[in-house]
Amino acid sequence: MLKVTSLLNVGSDGVLMVGIHGIGGIGKTTIARAVYNLIADQFEGLCFLDNVRENSIKHGLVHLQETLLYDIIGKKYMKLGSINNGIPVIKNRLHLKKVLLVLDDVDKLEQLRAIVGESGWFGPGSRVIITTRDRHLLTSHGVEKSYELDGLNMKEALELICWNAFKTDKVDSNYENVLSRAVSYASGLPLALEVMGSYLVGKSIQEWESAMDQFERIPDKKIHSILKVSFVSLEEDQQKIFLDIACFFKGCDLPYIKKILQIHHGFCPEYGIGVLMEKSLIKITLNGHVILHDLIEDMGKEIVRQESPEEPGKRSRLWLPEDISHVFEENTVSKTDIEGFGFSNFNLSFLFRLWLPNYDYVVVFNILSAVLFHCCFLSL
Repeated sequence: MLKVTSLLNVGSDGVLMVGIHGIGGIGKTTIARAVYNLIADQFEGLCFLDNVRENSIKHGLVHLQETLLYDIIGKKYMKLGSINNGIPVIKNRLHLKKVLLVLDDVDKLEQLRAIVGESGWFGPGSRVIITTRDRHLLTSHGVEKSYELDGLNMKEALELICWNAFKTDKVDSNYENVLSRAVSYASGLPLALEVMGSYLVGKSIQEWESAMDQFERIPDKKIHSILKVSFVSLEEDQQKIFLDIACFFKGCDLPYIKKILQIHHGFCPEYGIGVLMEKSLIKITLNGHVILHDLIEDMGKEIVRQESPEEPGKRSRLWLPEDISHVFEENTVSKTDIEGFGFSNFNLSFLFRLWLPNYDYVVVFNILSAVLFHCCFLSL
């Protein structure tokens, strides 16, 4: 919060827009709300536009323009008619007012253009805070100052889940191991900690252990759906790149990943990888390796699992040795569905000797192609 407050530099003149970006559930809205409450008394007009992405779909951008005007100047029944009609009204009514405005969960440039098109729309000293999953939106709108929100550290994460589950930071020491397991699973994501904590209020240690087994096997639906929003916003080619990275390439060298993906998909992945970075789905370390949050990785793998929950052979990607074994042993692999296998600590010589003789030529050819393509995963 201190970092965002510093970027806002409230004491200075001029109009300033500041962005907060990061993956879903990382706490962008919480930080924006905390900063808003902290500095609100220094402004003439206030407006916090929640859930811009959802509300623009449900009610339209004109409704958001009307909400902005009502919150700041109190015109309850002002009907703008269209976005183009609303823009000059916002300019005329607010250009002399010192306002504090928050746009929460923005996902499209037209939302920014309709509500905070230019700094000149607002009076001297005004501040605009924009939260988004997409850093590129901030750049495209000319937002020069932004802050990428990282996850909680171990101490903060433990405090958050304890308050959600036990309503106190003093917890029975018998819960220590299972709490450590929960904190490790969440990997600093506040959303996951809050969801797990709320589910497990009043539960026994055995119930906690059982719940953690389930979380680790199949991601929680609420966590999955919130994280998946970023995936759904991707173009088809970008979705393919993300799923390949989530299923196979975590921790691999970036130039090597680009080379493999270009060979496999037949197009240059450079732009797509850049989009994934801008949406905080992946990061590049200083030594050039691609990493992603553990729950983002789980989200990608769950998307693939849902392609065919009961039959791995009908999924587009396989990475678990037991699933790979199953499709070969049961002869259930599709001739067209599977795009890639991920082999790690897997005895391929045994696999070819035992299972491949049972397949017709086309299937064997496709399997060999997949294996050769994903040769970076071979560990014979």
